[in-house]
Amino acid sequence: MKRAIIKGLCLGCIFALALMILSTVMNQGNTDMTTEMGEATYPVLSMYVGKYRVGSLHGYAQNMESAYLRDNLQPVGEDRKIDVRIDTYGREIDAIGFEVRSLDGERLVESTQVEEYEEEDNGITFAITLKDLIENDTEYMLVFLVTPRESTPIRYYSRIVLSDSLHIREKLDYIVDFHERTFDKEAAAELTKYLESNAEGDNTTFSKVTIHSSFNQVTWGDLAVNRMTEPRIIIRELAEQTGSFNIEYFASIRNGKQTDYYRVNEYYRIRYTPERMYLLDFERNMEQIFDEESQVCVNDKIMLGITGDRVTLQESDGGNVFAFTVADKLYSYNVTDNKLARLFSFYGNTEELTDERSAYNSHDIRVLTVDETGNILFLVYGYMNRGRHEGCVGVALYGYNSMANTVEEMAYISYDKSYELLKTDIEKLSYLSRTGIYYFMMDGSVYAVDIQSLEVQTVVTGLREGGYHVSESNKMLVWQEGNDLYAASELVLMNLNTQKQTKIQAGMGEYISVVGFMEEDLVYGLAKKRDVRVNSTGITTFPMYCLKIQSDEGDILKTYQKDNIYVVDSAIEENQLTLFRVTYDEESGSYVSAADDQIMNTEEVRDGINKLSYVVTETYETICQIAVKEEIDGRTLKHLTPKEILFEGSRSVGELAGEATEKYFYVYGKDGIEDICVNPGKAVDLAYRTAGVVVDDDGDYVWRRESRSTRNQIMAITENEATETKGSVAVCLDTILKYEGISRNTQRRLNQGDTVFDILEGDLQNCTILDLSGCSLDAVLYYVNKDIPVLAMLEDGSAVLIVGFNELNIVVMDPTDGTLEKRGMNDSTEWLEQNGNQFISYIRKEDSVK
Repeated sequence: MKRAIIKGLCLGCIFALALMILSTVMNQGNTDMTTEMGEATYPVLSMYVGKYRVGSLHGYAQNMESAYLRDNLQPVGEDRKIDVRIDTYGREIDAIGFEVRSLDGERLVESTQVEEYEEEDNGITFAITLKDLIENDTEYMLVFLVTPRESTPIRYYSRIVLSDSLHIREKLDYIVDFHERTFDKEAAAELTKYLESNAEGDNTTFSKVTIHSSFNQVTWGDLAVNRMTEPRIIIRELAEQTGSFNIEYFASIRNGKQTDYYRVNEYYRIRYTPERMYLLDFERNMEQIFDEESQVCVNDKIMLGITGDRVTLQESDGGNVFAFTVADKLYSYNVTDNKLARLFSFYGNTEELTDERSAYNSHDIRVLTVDETGNILFLVYGYMNRGRHEGCVGVALYGYNSMANTVEEMAYISYDKSYELLKTDIEKLSYLSRTGIYYFMMDGSVYAVDIQSLEVQTVVTGLREGGYHVSESNKMLVWQEGNDLYAASELVLMNLNTQKQTKIQAGMGEYISVVGFMEEDLVYGLAKKRDVRVNSTGITTFPMYCLKIQSDEGDILKTYQKDNIYVVDSAIEENQLTLFRVTYDEESGSYVSAADDQIMNTEEVRDGINKLSYVVTETYETICQIAVKEEIDGRTLKHLTPKEILFEGSRSVGELAGEATEKYFYVYGKDGIEDICVNPGKAVDLAYRTAGVVVDDDGDYVWRRESRSTRNQIMAITENEATETKGSVAVCLDTILKYEGISRNTQRRLNQGDTVFDILEGDLQNCTILDLSGCSLDAVLYYVNKDIPVLAMLEDGSAVLIVGFNELNIVVMDPTDGTLEKRGMNDSTEWLEQNGNQFISYIRKEDSVK
């Protein structure tokens, strides 16, 4: 018996030992399957303007669509020389070359290898001299190809412009001097003559300071700010007098026993004159770097500090777990377990803030789902600073496993345009269904990726602006079938959770149109075919006699229909739908404006359990915090930093089949892309209001805010009178075509039903025709300043040509009167507004980049 007991004990010890060994092996195996994110390895390239280092270009691993890369503009003097520095961070470089191309990258102008360069201070410096093959005042794309040892070439992109009339050094002197003075209140007294301090400025927050803020706000109030990195200067836009710039840097503020760190971005728009500089716009954005290791938890609050409006929070159904993003970092907090985890960030500790590769912020993070166990699915999209996809632009879908405390890449979608364009698409539609299907929009198409198999399917292609809508939650998607925006007979409503598609058809003799969503309920309108009107310029009036609100289950919740009332436009804001209406006047045979109406959504929106809130403090002014459902015990708070799961092979999604089917116009302002429009008039109007620029798919300028001449007139255009057989519209069209060297009789085509737009687009082959309806007279004079006439349609169906201007007048060729005369600027502005501001002009493609 005793021997049996001893034997049993021995066997038990052997079994226990085996378990220990097996556990060690298993744990070792798990350790081997996880890792830290790979360090940044790409060099950073900068160029110089005099003594100023500008640009700080980040490299791309793939060939990019260069027309959409507008991060930096490098001016080139008449000697065509550019001084360059590459910060290698210790990486050896085998070869350096550069190319000069057209903005769209299609035409190669020059390709040269750099044979001579100097290695110094962990970097390389050299100078390049461009060949005499580029034209003055024309933008090109400069592409550096830097080949590290045992690697493929890394590409660096920057626009360049050859000109000696940009006054760039004076402009850089001004913005750097302004920047430096803000840190010294005594020296900053000089800045008061440039500021426009008034009620428009918000003096309650340091997160956003503008030209309208107070002097005290611009000079940091009572904050003891220390700049911890050298300012990085970025040239955005340049014209002879004006220029737009950014200055980026990190700053620190001592806060008791700890130091807080901030990302700061300053925007300047200035105008040069020989007498003085003018500050046209100034904006400084400040965002605190959240440091989870410092004292950030107070009672039931997580203190985020001075932040902008990019902070997001998403919680699980019960509110026991929530995820939040701040300063390009993603965190989760588990209320039950009292765990705070940093799920993703390209930079970690304070030292990495000074490494501009890791701290580069051309990406975003979006949380898709949060469950009660703490598992989180999220996206990282844009430029990848480091790791597996370093130097690429794309969308990475990650999953966080709270039990294992690991992050795993689930899928990756590559992209060859800019982060800013990708951001606009992802913000339109990005949704993960309960069955593990990820839906996203890209270049006018919607795709579905199975995150288990990585198979991709095209849901719909060729979506047009105004022809589709997505609900706020992204769960519901609707689109119009057919190519004509105003002649659709069917809608397709899709629930992305269930993949169920419902077709909604118009009745006989009717068209159907998407209005939008109120929560998950679809709003659409019906119009009689006989009521739809297209005027001679091609502008469509789509009067909807009936609106319907349909639930995601297919039930009609409300029908809006009133006698002789038509809805021609609408706006949805929160729980209110505003209807812009007209009535039909039988006497004039036209539609007349009627009072607006509203439809309210009475369904209450559930507030979150954990909430973002803002409080005002004495020194830091407005700060952001998270109000947590329960008090946080700082003594037992666990800080987690998940590791990344390794895997073999690739999880990249295959090539996407869809292509953009429409011409787009891109509006760039101080915040990057302000909007992407199909309608050029909408784009120009927005750029006019935001002092931005409009470019097309080739990267060519369509419109930009710049100082125009005090006077200009197209002398080749003289008076011409309409006749009984040729109306004023035909006279204007014939005059435009003759001015461009084309002889036509357009009256016949107008009689056949062609629109002004059809005729100009058919005959001006090397031009982009622009429907500028809705723009102001002041905005369209940009084209007259470029010696391009502007056609203005009047309410009675006649037309005039605007062919000149001075400070007080415009010059109008009026075929109805057969005159070419000056008309007062103010009177003309009012007259054209009363006629609907219906303008048509064009750009010559070979001139548009200038």
